[in-house]
Amino acid sequence: MKKIGLFLLKNNIHLMTLIFVGWAVWAACNWSDLLLVQKLTLGLYAWLILHEYEEGYKNRFLELMLGRVMGIDHRSLTPGVSHIAQALYITFAFSVALLFPQQLWLTFAVLILGIFEGFVHNMGIFLFRLKGVSPGWWTAVLMAAYSIWAIVVINRNITYSGIQWLWGVLMFLACFLCLELMFQKMIGNTLTNIKTSVARFRNERFGR
Repeated sequence: MKKIGLFLLKNNIHLMTLIFVGWAVWAACNWSDLLLVQKLTLGLYAWLILHEYEEGYKNRFLELMLGRVMGIDHRSLTPGVSHIAQALYITFAFSVALLFPQQLWLTFAVLILGIFEGFVHNMGIFLFRLKGVSPGWWTAVLMAAYSIWAIVVINRNITYSGIQWLWGVLMFLACFLCLELMFQKMIGNTLTNIKTSVARFRNERFGR
């Protein structure tokens, strides 16, 4: 059982992708019956899967975030442990949005995620003083552009209450908080170490 668990952990990004492929096959078989929001959600789902691979290429994103901010060598971690939280978050958020398209706030939550990714990767260039783009930048920017376009399409074709946006924001924040808590737990980080590491990075980047 332990070997199976380690295998699933190590290959969680591939398993996450396999679940997406399952959704894609289901959508292809039922395309004419899908609602507009389901089609838009599936498109963003595809972008996010590509984004996870771009971020993970040669572990550049882990080296940047864990190394520079947290002072943790990603090579010392169990393979896959640093990505399992993201895999669960993505699979859950997009699956419920596809299953319950009438609940527009679930779709808004994933579209907010798409825009957020674009913002974070652009901020990363500034914060880390990168000479080029941050790992995952290309797909993050395209994903943000797609999300904005999807919101425009929804506003032009669907009538909905503004409260849907409030629930969408709350859903995004709740899921993101759970993601971060699980991520820090999985890599063995503590609140004290997080505070110390962030303060150190802030002082190094901006001075006291």
